[in-house]
Amino acid sequence: MISTSSRRGVLTGLVGASLAGLAAATLPVAGGSAAAADVSTPVISGLAWRSGTVPQGFTCLAQLRSRAMDAIVTFVPDDQGFAGMASFLANAYWRGQAKKAPLAVVSLPLLTDDTKGQFGPCAAGAFDASWRQIGANLNAAGAQGLVVRLGWEANIGSKSHPWGVDSADQVASYKACWRRAAAQIKSTAPGVLLEWTSAKKTSNTALKVLDINPGDDVVDIWGVHYYDSDPLKNTQAIWDKYYNLTYNGGPWGLGAWLTAATQHGKKLAVSEYGVWQQGTLTAAQADDPVYVDNMYRFFRANAANVAYESYFNKLPDDHALCSDDGTPTNYPNAAAMYKADWSLGK
Repeated sequence: MISTSSRRGVLTGLVGASLAGLAAATLPVAGGSAAAADVSTPVISGLAWRSGTVPQGFTCLAQLRSRAMDAIVTFVPDDQGFAGMASFLANAYWRGQAKKAPLAVVSLPLLTDDTKGQFGPCAAGAFDASWRQIGANLNAAGAQGLVVRLGWEANIGSKSHPWGVDSADQVASYKACWRRAAAQIKSTAPGVLLEWTSAKKTSNTALKVLDINPGDDVVDIWGVHYYDSDPLKNTQAIWDKYYNLTYNGGPWGLGAWLTAATQHGKKLAVSEYGVWQQGTLTAAQADDPVYVDNMYRFFRANAANVAYESYFNKLPDDHALCSDDGTPTNYPNAAAMYKADWSLGK
């Protein structure tokens, strides 16, 4: 799990634009059954799956593996309210970033700092006009393809995100809010695919992560974050032990998440992953080529069921395998494995 505040630094130097022209009419919440959605953007990397990263390190990671990026994952800040989110998505700098790769993936807050926990008002339509403006701005971005990760990591609670779910009695209103927002966004951006994204482990035993699923009729893609943590997957035995593991009635291991997604007829996006120097770990301890190699093998073996993957190559968040400004990586062994695997691509 990476905090919202750290993600705010992924895109900087943005100039706000005024929020105007909000539509007044309300729309019904999406319902019924939807056909399985799929990403249709070209795969320019030459890999069997879509592979990407965040804006910071976008160039150096492509150079490291000698392959172009198929996807770029950006983050919309939640500390400037709904008007700020809409303005952010109208900003020329963000739109330029979104066009760097065929697939633009937008990490979009479900609620903002000043509307924290307001699932009920959201579900009742309080933010409908803003959602429609956000959809219109997304639609006007000019990206080849758009995936919106709406309210990512809700399963780790409100201490990490304003839209985090803390208790079972919030689940119904959270899902109604998600569905309401989805309907409004799709009303003005019908080509957008919506991703429901979870942290890999739901430690809060009051929640069952699969109960938080907003519904197969409104979710196009499932997403999961699978960082090298809890514990490090630095031996094949540890990787194998956790691969199909479940926890608290829901998936935990990467294989378990893939199984759950496919059972719901969805492709799985590994929206964020990376080595991670957590707690008292030294950089040398976090430098884990075994984990990197197994992530590659997972993508290669399951390419038909992977919507896209994105390495979180951001400095200074203790994940970067390279830097666009030439800062040396703390993880030379992991970087060497990424280079070997992704450049080979077989």
